[in-house]
Amino acid sequence: MKIIDYKRGNDEGGILINGKDQYIAVTVSTSKKFKSLRGAQKFLESYGYKEVRGKHSIGGTQYRSKDRNSRAEVYPGGQDEYGRDLFRVELREDNGHVEELYMTKTKLNRWLDQFGFKPSHQIGKSRSGRKPRVRGFHDEWYVVIEKNLPRRTSRMIDYDYGEENMYDNVVMKILDWAYDNNDKALIKSLNNLKTSKDFVKRTGSKIPYGYSTDIYGDKEWEILEVSKENFEELGEEYPDIYDRFKDDFDEEDIDY
Repeated sequence: MKIIDYKRGNDEGGILINGKDQYIAVTVSTSKKFKSLRGAQKFLESYGYKEVRGKHSIGGTQYRSKDRNSRAEVYPGGQDEYGRDLFRVELREDNGHVEELYMTKTKLNRWLDQFGFKPSHQIGKSRSGRKPRVRGFHDEWYVVIEKNLPRRTSRMIDYDYGEENMYDNVVMKILDWAYDNNDKALIKSLNNLKTSKDFVKRTGSKIPYGYSTDIYGDKEWEILEVSKENFEELGEEYPDIYDRFKDDFDEEDIDY
């Protein structure tokens, strides 16, 4: 049996993991069984409990991505409903965005490689004479917008100037939903994909600057292309886009 420790002030709690589909969330006053790790986590969080974090990430290192301008810290995250070990990723963007992700080891390694994450101690070391990477304008960016339908809210959860990266990001979120809801047909379909773009184009309706996915649970995602031509229009609908890219698309600051 594995135990994930939680605390709320001086109160101690935790999640007891006893094999597949057996997650018991325990507080000082109650306990409840769940079939998924995420369900047990949400239960404890609703009572104000927070996980007691490990002291070290995988390999004793933190990760940094120059391409995404972000950092990632990785901790053990228990197991999913299929008995696979999970890792909790704390993703911190330089623009202030913070996100918590849960992944299997295979998915984690693919994710780190996909977004250019390397151990922090390797970042910043360059060959003699190499010019530093310059942050600034690109002809186009791709962003992922998450729409919460019951709340009627939208937020930009990721951005990149690699279109395929954004399709991969959305497919990973849909795969997480599929595992949480034990949608075996969807899991099989996603695992058999040749490219993430194939799935998004197959399931999503065409919108002026990208694609919108089908609805999964209470959410859908949009993959949008942001260019100089459509920036102002998209910025009116999605303030997150305007706030993030306004400096990049300020032509007075572009050094041609």
